[in-house]
Amino acid sequence: MARAPWKPREFIYEFTDEDLTSSAGLGPLIDLFVASPQYAKLRECLPPRKSNASYDTEQFALSLLSGFWYGHDSLDDLEEFEKDPSVEDKLTGLPSARAVGDWLRDFTPEMREKLNRFLTRQALSCRRELGNSDPVIIDTDSTAHEQSGVKMEGLETNYDGKWCLDSLVAFDELGLSYRMDLRPGATFSSTGAPAMIEGIFSNFAFKEEKHFRGDSAFCNEEVIRSCLAKGAKFTITCHGNTGWEGRVGEITSWTPWEYSKEEREKAAAKKRDLPNVELGSFYYQPGWSENLRFACVVKRTWVEKADLFGEGGWEHYAVLSNRNLLTHSLQSIMEHHQRRGNSENFIREEKYGYDLKHFPCQKLSANHVYGLFALIAHNFLRTMALLYRPDKPHFAKKMRRRFIFLPGKLVKHARQLVMKIPRRFMKEVMLMREWTRAATSSTALARGT
Repeated sequence: MARAPWKPREFIYEFTDEDLTSSAGLGPLIDLFVASPQYAKLRECLPPRKSNASYDTEQFALSLLSGFWYGHDSLDDLEEFEKDPSVEDKLTGLPSARAVGDWLRDFTPEMREKLNRFLTRQALSCRRELGNSDPVIIDTDSTAHEQSGVKMEGLETNYDGKWCLDSLVAFDELGLSYRMDLRPGATFSSTGAPAMIEGIFSNFAFKEEKHFRGDSAFCNEEVIRSCLAKGAKFTITCHGNTGWEGRVGEITSWTPWEYSKEEREKAAAKKRDLPNVELGSFYYQPGWSENLRFACVVKRTWVEKADLFGEGGWEHYAVLSNRNLLTHSLQSIMEHHQRRGNSENFIREEKYGYDLKHFPCQKLSANHVYGLFALIAHNFLRTMALLYRPDKPHFAKKMRRRFIFLPGKLVKHARQLVMKIPRRFMKEVMLMREWTRAATSSTALARGT
């Protein structure tokens, strides 16, 4: 007898007028942010609203942050909250996308700089909340934001042929963002980097250990002088204009790269030979100073070249650093610098997790504010991810699924609003509350309050 084809179970569907939400986690998240010391500082950076008919400036800020936490792709997506009681009732109303755009345009250059300074202070506050006392490591890089319009201010064709805006961003080794400048698309990568370095490291004592890492675009006098002026240790990829390639022949002693036991076992399991890598160094004197000397650490890797003669050759890569070669091995300096590649993951998170591939406004200044709020939202959610899983923190997409996209029902009675959330999701909500309560207490203790 033939088996009947399988089909899913039939449900009886009932429609209701009750206020339901699929993002019940946003309410607790807003509460946590407002309860944090960060919120009071953020309010000082916002433009005032003078009209009695306007929403409060804090409502604009929290609406925009909620959109980033939820994963909106544009200002127009804020209209989705109009059918979701978790945000509209929480914020006692939602400004329209057009009103938010007007609010973004109200930020003066001084206010945008205050927002950038707030982003730095927020990141440092998050490090304290995480109990992280390690020296901060700042990775700075630029990235293109490709656009399809023609009226947006700042759109230019960059070196790669992309019609875009360009941003200069700074992340630490935990993935927290410290500053962000939005520039015309053809801006050179390191433009504005000295001011960014000084703005970040001004929050540290000169003798306090701190580090800067950058690619070859940042290998210039202005960046290096900024690091030296703030007492920062740096590692920067050397570019050809330094003439380092012509001095490789001066290196007479090469040290083999030491692979870890785990690396050797992994290569053996895959039946692969580990690359033949050696390290050497010389001291580099910049042309703009007679008294300075920096270590130039050179890594050479043997590559089997498929040419007519079947001969291989060395490929060289160099890093400039003011670290002391007496106290740091060549391999430790190179390994430290190579970890800067992790910053590319955070740039991708900025673009795809918070949709900074695209910007919503015509004015460059308004888009800059929009990007800064995206990174403020990122820092708060990133801190939660690091608290939840310090060893392997989730990115925004997974954090939203776990802590924001929770089903709920809003019940109104006795002039009170009660958000009912299924018990199986209670653990996530309580975790969020406990983290912020502990973080707020630790910050208060640090301030002696």
